Amino acid sequence: MKALRQNALAIPILIWFGLLVGIPLVYVVVVSFLSRDDLGNIVWQFTLDNYRRILDPVYLRVFVNSFMLAFLTGLVTLLIGYPVAYITSKLDPKRRSLAIGLIILPFWISSLLRTYGWVILLGNWGIINNVLMALGLVDQPLQMMYRFGTTLVGTAYMLIPFMIIAVYNSVDKLDKSLLEASYDLGASKRQTFLRVVLPLTIPGIAGGFTLVFMPALGLYFISDLLGGGQTVFLGNLIHTLVNRGRNRPLAAAFSVGMIVMVILVVSIYSRLTKNQKEGLLL
Repeated sequence: MKALRQNALAIPILIWFGLLVGIPLVYVVVVSFLSRDDLGNIVWQFTLDNYRRILDPVYLRVFVNSFMLAFLTGLVTLLIGYPVAYITSKLDPKRRSLAIGLIILPFWISSLLRTYGWVILLGNWGIINNVLMALGLVDQPLQMMYRFGTTLVGTAYMLIPFMIIAVYNSVDKLDKSLLEASYDLGASKRQTFLRVVLPLTIPGIAGGFTLVFMPALGLYFISDLLGGGQTVFLGNLIHTLVNRGRNRPLAAAFSVGMIVMVILVVSIYSRLTKNQKEGLLL
């Protein structure tokens, strides 16, 4: 009873979490093992065909495309976001608050509107092509839309604040005495960064990568608008199977596959943070 009273405030949260996450997740897993009839209705008949179809080379390619997009998005946001987070942590408090506000400002605008902004910018008759043609640098519009690289740019732009904030929190919590000790021992700024700062901020890097990787798997509207459906990703495939293909069991199986990919990334993040804590204790 004592433990129950101590955790009483957490009970409503657990109930809410179970209703909004637990039950839908169980439903998706159950549906992934069911069949459908010719009209697309779910038939309560157990089958493994949905998971067998995942092993089809065509569908495996979709998994590879999605993994590559999510991985490259994490890499691009890290390469851009780490310097931004590091520089932000070195600013004075007033400028630091302003910088953080500017970083999270895009979250106040609809992600769909921001994606349309890239369409206006990169389209055949968009701002960039109009400027290039006005300056006489090109005779006809450059084809910048409907490519994998364009989808990557849009996804990285959408998710980079997650990486910056995660790395910033890690850099901001660094023990400054360790940096001073490194300088006192004759290490240069470059050596201090590579041997002290970077290893100690690995949990922030792993956390930011995880926060970017997970949503990058499912932002199907970005690849629809910027990629034009030229490359199929998991989010697009699941959306099409549910709304057009009327094959919810197969869509559920792909959703479970996506969840497995996320669990693998989260497990890697947990291992990295665990190793980091053990290293600090030693």
